[in-house]
Formats: sequence, structure tokens, C-alpha cells
Amino acid sequence: MRQISDNVFVEVYFWGCNPSFLRTSDGVVMFDTPQQPIDACRWREMLLSHGPIRHLINTEPHADHIWGNASFPGIEVIGHETLRPRYGATVPAFQSEETVERFKQQDPDSVWLLNHPMYPPNPPTRLFDKELDLHVGNHTLLVRHTPGHTLPQTSIILPDEGVVVTGDNIFQGCRTFIQEADPWQWLDALRDLEAMDIETIVPGHGEPCGKDYVSTQRQIIEDWTGFVEDFVRKGMSEDEAAKQPLERHKLDPFPLGQRLWPREEWLNELMVRNIHRWASKKVAVQ
Repeated sequence: MRQISDNVFVEVYFWGCNPSFLRTSDGVVMFDTPQQPIDACRWREMLLSHGPIRHLINTEPHADHIWGNASFPGIEVIGHETLRPRYGATVPAFQSEETVERFKQQDPDSVWLLNHPMYPPNPPTRLFDKELDLHVGNHTLLVRHTPGHTLPQTSIILPDEGVVVTGDNIFQGCRTFIQEADPWQWLDALRDLEAMDIETIVPGHGEPCGKDYVSTQRQIIEDWTGFVEDFVRKGMSEDEAAKQPLERHKLDPFPLGQRLWPREEWLNELMVRNIHRWASKKVAVQ
């Protein structure tokens, strides 16, 4: 775990996203949750050593950010209004036999915690549209809808700490996932991020960084979109584009982590197909 300001802490080596938290004079506010149940339970115990947990804010709906919500029963979960239905749609995957079998191989210490009756699903119940300001103890938190990597994408600006928690709008030094994003909306979100009065970014994955990293993130998205947009302009269908060879390391120089390396080809195809659909809409209106 890293302490990146007086009161902000982040864990960067869990399987899944970077969970983080803010320590205030009236307890703790948590941002996202560990994916592995055993990590989530240990994370809860560690947070409680800093004070009572007042809120949990989810930055997005992907499983690695929300799976651990169940390990925090009774804690109010805050999220964008489009996140709640996505959470509900993901619950069956949490409870499936396939998930149990996968955990027996990948994380046997957590199997007994899956679907434990003491840890039921914990969806967001406090929803917001564009923005929400929270005042907890001696801190103000500016919760903002910043769609990019996903539609419900949320950033939390901590002006008293000079920090912004971006979720997966930033992948620092690891593979960027554009599997469902509107890439041009994501580029808009990055411009907004650069205009923020902050010093440190807590990314969804990878090491904390400064705003200078935003240009690297932008370049990766622009390279991927330009690559696929060229197929669209040549009249290729989505299926045809998905079959084209690609030199992935020229589009994104960073490695794929999170135990997902066996799915490299699957992810490449998913990203090409997603960007093709968005690029087709863009080219059609030009």
C-alpha cells in the first residue's frame, strides 16, 4: 500500500483494480474494492484501523472494481446512476458455478467467502447524475461523472490532498482496455483531467502518477482509434477488421497484467470490434 498524500492511500498490487481510500477526521471514504474476497476482507480490517468506514464510491461497473462491495455490508455505496443496473447485471456472474471453479484454481483461499451469507451483494444506493459534493470530517470530495472508459465512469477530486481518483480513465504503465469505451468521449475526459487543479492521479491500474502521464494515455487511445478508423474508411466490415493483423505493441507498449494474459487475442478482437462500431458512427456523420 502507498501513502501518496497526507491522507490518501492506494494499493497497486492486488489482482484487479487499485482500491484506495481517504482518511478524514470523521472516518474513512473508500474508492473501489479489491476483487479477491480474501483481499477485500483484509482491506476492510486495515481501513477500520484508520477509522469507521463512512462511504464507498465505485468509479465504474467492471467486476474488478465492484466485486468486493459485498465485503462491506452496511456501508453506503455511491455511484453514477447508470452504474446501478450494471451492478445488478453482474451479480449472477459473481454467484455462478463457473466463478467458484475458477477461484478454486486462482484463489483457493477465497472460495469459502464467495456468496457467503454474511456478505450479500452491495449495490450503489446513493446515485448521482453529473456531480455530487461530499463533506466528511475535515475533507470535501468532489464526485464527478467523467464518462470515458465506461459510461458510468466517475472521478473523485480531493482538493485538500491535491489528488484525483480516476478509475480506469488512466491505465498507468499497463495495458489500456478500450473494450466498451467511446474513445472520443474518453479523450474529452482526459482534456478535463488535465485542466484539474491536482498534483497526483490515482489510476484504475498501475502506479500513481502526475498529470504529465495523461499525454501518454491520450496517445495510446489515439493510436488505437486511428488504426481501426483506417479500416472503416477503407470500407471494411467489423468482422473483416477483426481479422486484420496488428502489431499490438506499436499501439500500446505496456504489458497485460491482472492474470489476463491468456486472453490477449480475445481482448485485441474485442477492442477492434468496439472501436469499429464507434468509428463507423463517426465516419457516417462526416
